[in-house]
Amino acid sequence: MIYRKNKVLEALKKDRVPVGAFVQMRCPEIVEAAGNADYDYVWIDWEHGSFEMETVVDMIRAAEATGLTPIVRVPCGQSAEIARVLDAGAMGIIVPQVSDAETARQVVAAAKYRTREYDAGRRGACPLIRATGHQTLDWPAYARWANENTTIWLLVETVEGIRNLDEILAVPNVNAIVLGAFDLAVSMGKDGDRHHPEVERVLDGMIERVRRADVDVVGLLFDADLEGMKSSREHYVRSGCRILVAGSDRRIISNSFSAIRGLVA
Repeated sequence: MIYRKNKVLEALKKDRVPVGAFVQMRCPEIVEAAGNADYDYVWIDWEHGSFEMETVVDMIRAAEATGLTPIVRVPCGQSAEIARVLDAGAMGIIVPQVSDAETARQVVAAAKYRTREYDAGRRGACPLIRATGHQTLDWPAYARWANENTTIWLLVETVEGIRNLDEILAVPNVNAIVLGAFDLAVSMGKDGDRHHPEVERVLDGMIERVRRADVDVVGLLFDADLEGMKSSREHYVRSGCRILVAGSDRRIISNSFSAIRGLVA
């Protein structure tokens, strides 16, 4: 039996903050670089990334080859999207624009198999998929393992979502809420200014409400410079975030090009 490890869940059990890399570019080698840099997981951004499903599978392979846990942000949370990435070997999903409890319930049902222990699952069952080792794993054992080890993260990033946050948090089997700071700032009429005092106040309130419900919070460290990222990291962890995603491939590469160009100009 070959089962993979969800390094995010393992880190949390050891009270350690897992750190992920954010990848949007059509390049499995970037995923490998993150794995070689000893990140815990990779956020494969199928929503805003410049690639299709074939590349998602290649990125999952690259993650597995370098010890990363692959977690995929799907474009809109439809059950078919969720099934495809999990069947391909993703060990978690990130669903954008979740603004009500019914959407949250549909996402959870789409990500879970129906088993004797869990009858609310609606994920399509197929023993032939890549995630089962191409039909080499025992199906009942795999289905139970998948239900226990698949990470479900919801992006709450609208004013409506904030209003309905307590109802969303009451949905069973949601592992974490992701702080969608930029979209939230747009939704609040702040033109994407995630450091606006009103936006920061709402985000801090979200963290408190989510942790009070015993659900984890994912903080995004997308500052333009390392000192800003360090400051955000300290703030988020101090506020209760137990999962971080640090840096995006586009930002890291652009910053490096700019820094080198400045040195040699």
